[in-house]
Amino acid sequence: HDTLQEVFPALASIFAHYARSIGGSTTAEDAVEMTMTEFKDMVKDVGLETRDLKFDVMSNMFKKANALNNNAAHFQRKAEQGTSEAHTKDAGSKVVALAGNSPKRTGKAAKQRDDEMDMELVLYEFVEVLIRIAFWRANPYHGIHKLATKLIPLPDCLQQMLTEVVLPNAKR
Repeated sequence: HDTLQEVFPALASIFAHYARSIGGSTTAEDAVEMTMTEFKDMVKDVGLETRDLKFDVMSNMFKKANALNNNAAHFQRKAEQGTSEAHTKDAGSKVVALAGNSPKRTGKAAKQRDDEMDMELVLYEFVEVLIRIAFWRANPYHGIHKLATKLIPLPDCLQQMLTEVVLPNAKR
């Protein structure tokens, strides 16, 4: 907490810059959400990748930090479907029967829509990704007993990454 509190204004400024990076923001919502492409631009500008921590691993961290919102988007869409289902039941049984014929395809389409709806980080998720990256940059072999080295605890590895890599190199 103390480590993040010291640099939070700078992190918010960095987030704001990269969240607006693709052709400017068209809506206010776009200005407060960072897409995977914008995140990749930040990773490249800052130089977060190492020999042991590549962008594909960071993109998984991006997805994990974003998982909570993805779940919320899923439940929101399900709630919206519930209202529309109530309308179609009143409309007649033919519409309901057609809707029930392809649950497999609907499930795949729903998952794809969820992923498309929310492949963006908000500020607190961005901070979470930075914390995950800091730990794995400092401890790439954590959990592998044969390759284990001395563990660098979280506040120290986060402080080091922020002061040596992120803050000096990120655009604001």
